[in-house]
Amino acid sequence: MRDQLEKIIHSLKEVMEDLDKVEAGAYGYKSAAPRARKALMEASKELRDVRTVIQEVKNSHEEK
Repeated sequence: MRDQLEKIIHSLKEVMEDLDKVEAGAYGYKSAAPRARKALMEASKELRDVRTVIQEVKNSHEEK
């Protein structure tokens, strides 16, 4: 779980440059916006998977 979360955080940190371009309207912002949106969507899906794993682990502890 921790490795998955660290991977998600790392990918979100990489998106920061694209977000800066979009906010500033800098050169390349039109192509940076879809990249940023795609990365954020993937991160939300991966976070949902991590939440599911956490819930499963929690439930397995309660069964004991």
